Amino acid sequence: MIVLAWYGGQDGNSGLVITLYLLAYAIGGYRKAWEGFQTLINEKELDVDLLMVVAAIGAASIGYWRDGAILIFIFSLSGALEVYTMERTNNAIESIMKLRPEEAVVICNNKERCVRVEDLKPGDLLLVKPGERIAADGFVKEGFSAVNQASITGESIPADKALATRFLPEP
Repeated sequence: MIVLAWYGGQDGNSGLVITLYLLAYAIGGYRKAWEGFQTLINEKELDVDLLMVVAAIGAASIGYWRDGAILIFIFSLSGALEVYTMERTNNAIESIMKLRPEEAVVICNNKERCVRVEDLKPGDLLLVKPGERIAADGFVKEGFSAVNQASITGESIPADKALATRFLPEP
């Protein structure tokens, strides 16, 4: 709408230009204005959504229709990019969580027992056989092996772990 209004302004048709800018305001600013009003009513706070819409309306009221429409466009674009980024982040976290094993082998009183990962407690002694995924962060108490930490650190080469080394890096 902004581009159409700009082209319409070349011919001097101000009625068409203002109508197109009003459409740009409505399309780009409706959702942010609604969210801003909801925050104002429910939480009694001004937020950036409402302030941007008010700024755009202020620009229009002094004749700067295009500037207000561009402000709303940029603000709407940033919101869309934020949603896109959050969705990608959530998908990445979900794919990492799928790599986590569902069960772990706990050694208690020299006996092996299979338990759900959610039921592990700090101090549990786990048995991790070669090639198995590690169910929890911890230290190597006995033995050594190469551990694939790609899902946590992004390293493509397995890291050697031995006595008294940590399975996963410190956060």
